[in-house]
Amino acid sequence: MKEEKFISSNSHLWKELEAFSTKIDKKGISHLSSEEVRRFLHVFRQCSHHLAYSRTHYSGSNTSLYLNSLLSKCHSHVYAVKKVSPGYPLKYIGIIFPKLLRKFKWYVLASFAFFLLGAIVSFISVFYDTSNATLFLPSSVLSGAKSSGSHASNWNYPLMSSTIMINNITVALRAFVFGITLGLGTIYVLFYNGLTLGALTALMYRNGDVIRYWSLILPHGIIELTAIFISGAAGLIIAKSILLPGIYSRKHSIVKGSKDAVSLIGGVIFLLVIAGTIEGFFTPLNISPIVKLFFAGVTFVLLAVYFSLAYVIKNKN
Repeated sequence: MKEEKFISSNSHLWKELEAFSTKIDKKGISHLSSEEVRRFLHVFRQCSHHLAYSRTHYSGSNTSLYLNSLLSKCHSHVYAVKKVSPGYPLKYIGIIFPKLLRKFKWYVLASFAFFLLGAIVSFISVFYDTSNATLFLPSSVLSGAKSSGSHASNWNYPLMSSTIMINNITVALRAFVFGITLGLGTIYVLFYNGLTLGALTALMYRNGDVIRYWSLILPHGIIELTAIFISGAAGLIIAKSILLPGIYSRKHSIVKGSKDAVSLIGGVIFLLVIAGTIEGFFTPLNISPIVKLFFAGVTFVLLAVYFSLAYVIKNKN
């Protein structure tokens, strides 16, 4: 085909693509209707074929240069990386994350149930026979439990806080990542952590100072465990996407499930940072256990209010 005929046959598409490009530059692609977006992508693909044809048959011509320039401008609209606004983190924490928790509440409750089951099993076992504690707790924890946790006024609080955060994030991420094991790894992590807490709690009820024990656990533990339950929920979402793809193909189900699961992790990190900070700076303080328990109650109320934002947002919308 001669170049003149090639131009006359296809120039109307090039002009249409130019018009789309100008409109997107001025108003943004969000101002295009769904039909216009589909048309834009169709014309873009057609013009891409024209560029390839032109490079093959009219290499170095003005037509090739023109099409290359036009498609380069449109390429950024088709493959643009979505920019995150400076205010997005606040929007995520204040609006998006609570709505996600409402959407995936049954996964969070299932995650909590696996943890609770482990806690109940070990608590009953150790409460009626403390020698069973060796089945659930390492020797280092057992020796620490006997002393009921002494004060440590010389602790390096900042270092302790960072160490605790890394440990808790590791546990949470394991519960999330092990979702790829069809959920078995996630269930194990949740159940095992439940076993540990249940056994230690039973040991304290039998041999320790219960009030002091809870004053060392609850101020940070309420937020920390909530974060781990949510991370476990993310792992269960991945497992469900693998096992029960529903109307999707298994490949698309896994992609969708992974996106849903990852969307929760930002909130998990947010909660773990708060819990780690409390555990590093507040929990070890040599103050009345009653004050610490009161603080724990405040964290519980604030957390409940925060989660209720999901339903407030739903009603407003």
